[in-house]
Amino acid sequence: MNPPQAEFLDLYKAGLKSAVDLMKASLESAERLQQQQLAAIRGALEQHVKSVNELSSAKSLDDLMALQQKMAGAQLERVMGYWSSLCQATGQNQAAAMGQVQNQMAQARDWFNETYTLTARATEEAAKIASAQMATVSAGARQQQAAKQQEGRRAAA
Repeated sequence: MNPPQAEFLDLYKAGLKSAVDLMKASLESAERLQQQQLAAIRGALEQHVKSVNELSSAKSLDDLMALQQKMAGAQLERVMGYWSSLCQATGQNQAAAMGQVQNQMAQARDWFNETYTLTARATEEAAKIASAQMATVSAGARQQQAAKQQEGRRAAA
């Protein structure tokens, strides 16, 4: 296999590996989000059971209103905590995805730099070879011309 073909195959393999890594990172982040959601639902259910028990023990309308106010504050706090953790998880997922993309771009950049360097070197070598061949052809032409001139002088003498 030619070196450029091998390099393209390596680049293709690296691209596939990066795609798989990105899919794994996406799956892991989806699992984390799902776990957070399940934990939030469990917490809400536990809080609801606790609230129902507290509400059933209320003896007056004032007790009921105080418990309702306390529950509303706890629910708001829980909702804010949930959304905060959700935003944090989303930010982490985006950072992980960007890290994968940056790694892939760095690999591609390195590959292109290496390819450019090899191409420049090959072009330089080809120019040297062509120059040497031209010098050889030119020297051969001069020798033939000198030989013809010498033959012409001998024939005239």
